This record gives sequence, structure tokens and C-alpha cells, in this order.
Amino acid sequence: MDTTSVKGNLKPTIIRLSGGVFKKDDDDAVKADGQLHPVSGGGYVDEQSISVASDHVVNEVDRVNGKLAYTVEYRISPDGNILTWDVGSYTNPNGVAVKSVTVQHRVGPPTEGAHLISGKWERVSVSVDARSDWILKLDGNHFSWRTEDGTGYDAIVGGKPVKIDGDSSGARALITRPRADIIVETDLSATGNSDNALSMQLMPDKKTIKGVTRSRKQKQPTTFYLHRVE
Repeated sequence: MDTTSVKGNLKPTIIRLSGGVFKKDDDDAVKADGQLHPVSGGGYVDEQSISVASDHVVNEVDRVNGKLAYTVEYRISPDGNILTWDVGSYTNPNGVAVKSVTVQHRVGPPTEGAHLISGKWERVSVSVDARSDWILKLDGNHFSWRTEDGTGYDAIVGGKPVKIDGDSSGARALITRPRADIIVETDLSATGNSDNALSMQLMPDKKTIKGVTRSRKQKQPTTFYLHRVE
């Protein structure tokens, strides 16, 4: 995936850490005491701990169903204007961490009286472990989307929704092919709701895929591009 090509739905991240309580965007507020606390994470996270290592470092640990799901180290630059997230995802079938790094810059002044991480942050860049590269296969009406660590699914185009390996929420993928050059993946929640739809269109150069995601919770779609690795 060309992470620099992502457009749409890129709202700034809003973080507040004050009075011993951490809150990010619309997520649950969590006591920053280093202890695990229950959270409503949509089936992807059900426990979270936040610990303050220093004025410039905050650590997060996320668990689901009693297992480690994610680790995040938030690091703030000495001048307080750059926030770097080092994320480890342990949700894949083989349990080996897949790393990613997100860099954001501060929008507006720091929040007075709060930890330095508090404020509004706008994304600068994202880098992702190569093990997150998409491995796509289409053979007749058999379609699969996988990553090197085994995350993904194998489905029949126009068939029944299938389980997504590495997805702890119980979501299933429904695959359709409205045109010869387009595959659409619709993600159904455990309760049957259509949460997200991803359209993957092969471009005329046969080396590029245009992805468009639409979410039930967001008004505007997100677009991005993937490039074939020979």
C-alpha cells in the first residue's frame, strides 16, 4: 500500500491526558495507572492499560479475550510538536508482532495544565511492516486476500460471507465482482450489520489497484492505491 496516497477521513487525532485519565478521540476514557481496565473496543479490544513513563513517553497495552492485541508507545519530540506512535499488532494468526510507525504534528498550542501528549495531532506519515503487504489471488470465482502472517480470508465471489482470520470481532467478508476489473469486499459485523465496504479496482496499467473504502460511521469515503511488487 502507498500510505502517502491515502485521502479522505483523515481527521486530526485528539488526545487528552489530564488528572490521571487518558482519552483518545471517541475511545473510552481510561485511568493512566498502568492497570488493565475494561473498554468497549468493538470486539477488537476489551481491556486497556495506559502508563505514563515520562513527560514525553506514554505506553498503551490492549488486550482482547485475555490475549495481547496491540502495544503502542507514544513518543513526543523534545520541542513537543511531533508525536510518534510505535505500534505492535499481535492479532494475526501466528501471533508475531507486525510493526507500524505513525508520525503526527501538533495542530495548535499544547493543552495547558495537561500532559504534553494532550492536544490535536495531524498525520504526517505512516510506515508499515512489509508483512502487512496484501497478497491477492483471483482464480475463476475463488478470491483470497491475505498477508504474510496469515491474516485474511479465502472466499467464493458471490458466495456466502467467510470468516476473516486474525479478526477477533467475528466480522465476515462478503465478496462480489460488479465488473471484471473490480472486486468488492463488504465486511459484516458479528450481528450482521454492513460496517465497511472496500472496492478494489485494477487500473489499466495492470500494476496498480485503486482502493475505496466506505464506512457506515463515516460520511466520506477513503481512497488509496496499491502497487504490484514484482
